[in-house]
Amino acid sequence: CRKMEEPTAKRARIDEDTTGEKLVPVTLISGFLGAGKTSLLKNILENKSGLKVGVIVNDVAEVNIDKSLVSTKAAGGGGCSLQEDTIELQNGCACCSVSEEFLEAIEKLMQLATERGVPWDHIVVESSGVAEPREIRDNFRNALESQPEVLDGTELHTLVTVVDGSTFLEEFEKRNKINQREDLGKNDFSDQNARQVVDLMCEQVECCDVLILNKSDLIDEKQLALLTEALSTLNPTSKLHVSERGKVDLSNVLAAASPNRVAKMDEDSEHRNLVAKVKSQEHEHGHAEEHADKHEHGHVDKHEHGHVADKCDESKCTHEHDHEHEHGHVDKHEHGHVADKCDESKCTHEHDHAADLSHEKSAGREEVRFGITSFCYQRRRPFHPHRLKKVVMQLPVRQEHLALSEALTKADARHASAEPAPVDSDAPPARSPMQALIRSKGFMWLSNSDTQIFYWALAGKHFELTQYAQWWQTIPRNEWPEDHKEVADIEADFDGEWGDRRQELVFIGVKMDKAGIVALLDECLLTDVEMGHYRKHYHDDSESVQQVS
Repeated sequence: CRKMEEPTAKRARIDEDTTGEKLVPVTLISGFLGAGKTSLLKNILENKSGLKVGVIVNDVAEVNIDKSLVSTKAAGGGGCSLQEDTIELQNGCACCSVSEEFLEAIEKLMQLATERGVPWDHIVVESSGVAEPREIRDNFRNALESQPEVLDGTELHTLVTVVDGSTFLEEFEKRNKINQREDLGKNDFSDQNARQVVDLMCEQVECCDVLILNKSDLIDEKQLALLTEALSTLNPTSKLHVSERGKVDLSNVLAAASPNRVAKMDEDSEHRNLVAKVKSQEHEHGHAEEHADKHEHGHVDKHEHGHVADKCDESKCTHEHDHEHEHGHVDKHEHGHVADKCDESKCTHEHDHAADLSHEKSAGREEVRFGITSFCYQRRRPFHPHRLKKVVMQLPVRQEHLALSEALTKADARHASAEPAPVDSDAPPARSPMQALIRSKGFMWLSNSDTQIFYWALAGKHFELTQYAQWWQTIPRNEWPEDHKEVADIEADFDGEWGDRRQELVFIGVKMDKAGIVALLDECLLTDVEMGHYRKHYHDDSESVQQVS
């Protein structure tokens, strides 16, 4: 992929393609109905920055544009008419409805710019409330290949998500499906969409370059701090802005993505990017903790975690995987799982880290007050599905309240009383460390399949384990991509006899017992004896294994 430099000024935001043609950056805005997308769009259209912005919305009437801004041409004096669902504004902007596919609406706006003889500085697209940003991004990329004339002169640049701060915590803890929630938005497919709302919430938050936490005036200071910390950890590479009524500086929205932007990624590279970021934060925090220990104690504590695994009675470990939790839909993806190579074969001394510090308003360690952190679990050995089932049963899918809202409740209790809570000698045993999770996702290797990647995903109270794609080591070389960079990314995941097969899971939670979670997962890994049976069962078939030279 071609790398872009960070835009610096108004017209400089337009990039060039390989022919030297100026490309109009397209900004996609996602978020549930009522989150504040329309307020943000209204502010963009009424901007005073001198930018020429074309906006594609679901309904022009809902934007409620100031009538004093509406051009006399649009009101009947020539040019585009209201009957065409397009409004031209006196400041050079325009707003049109998506009466057809948004790709065709972009073509329509580009034709309008040609007729006027004035190019757009930006095009902004408002997605429906329940639209999936990954699907829109992929459709845009596919259209560039199959119908380049439709998107000629444009490029998808920045993905923005607007989050309703007043309802996020409540929605995050619900278990309901998109086809049950017309209040969150509707499109041609929502009636049949059985996807969990919380799963789409996580996609909208994670698949964006810019996060806008809106309606901050409707929540108190503690809740705002909790949401800021949570969103920063769910998407540590985005730029986070807090707003009221969708008021955000245009420079923080329009073509505001960094060079390593989401629009240039696919789902695999998103995962690779997240893993690299989380591991980097763990490394930085580990050094900070080491420095603190040296400063305060004059030494560095060393921790060692052993691998404990139950012995399996079944010799070949080829049991079918099953579990009792509800599953959502299974997405089908192309091959292309790539992630940073794990060079820590033991991977057992990981350290907690603070939420990402790269957002617009950087959070110092003292600001990470709720303990929302993340870590990456990586191993080069398959899980035994029957033992893994016991861990799955400990996930917080049946809890009344998740750790996220509990953190807010505990903060309120601490504020109300400075005295420590009394110790209850009859208290029940400590709950599973998995109960602290609010989100986890990643790629999984199970012992009952030698070729298949499984995708592990926990979002709020919803969990699913689905088939994803094949491990690259099981795919003939002549079916690999031709692009040299893609091949390099794939090969970077290979390590040893099992190629790219591995466990690679990111965990996000509140005051997680990382050592406890790691111990639970390590107990699910095959023992040395079981690995011998696994090797004999699968590895002897030379056609199923390729070594990367």
